[in-house]
Amino acid sequence: MAPIRLYLDEMIPVDLTLILKQYNYDILSAKDAGMLGKSDLEQLAFAVSQNRAILTFNIGDFTRLHKSWLIESKLHKGIIVSPEIKITELIRLTLKLLAVTRDGEIENQLRFLQEFQ
Repeated sequence: MAPIRLYLDEMIPVDLTLILKQYNYDILSAKDAGMLGKSDLEQLAFAVSQNRAILTFNIGDFTRLHKSWLIESKLHKGIIVSPEIKITELIRLTLKLLAVTRDGEIENQLRFLQEFQ
C-alpha cells in the first residue's frame, strides 16, 4: 500500500512541500492548489476532494471540524495537527509520518504529528 498523500494548509511553510517532494512523496500545498485565504472548512473539503490527509498547525479549529464531521458522518482521509514547531522538527516528524503511515490507515482520525517520533 502507498504512503498517505498529504495536503498542507497555508499555515505550514511551503519549504516543507519542496523538501518532501525531493523524497518523492505526493504532497500538495495550499499555495500550489490556489487555496490561500480559504476557510478551514474549505481546506478540509478540498483535501477530501483530492483524496489527501491534511496537515495543519491549526489544532483548535481542525479538532472542532473533525468532531463535527464525525457527528455528521462525513468522511476524510485524516487530519494531522501540530503546534507550530521549527522547520527542522517539522521536516523530521513529517518524514517519519510518511515513512510509517500507509494510505487509508488514518482515515477519519485526528492525529498529532508528535505521535510519529
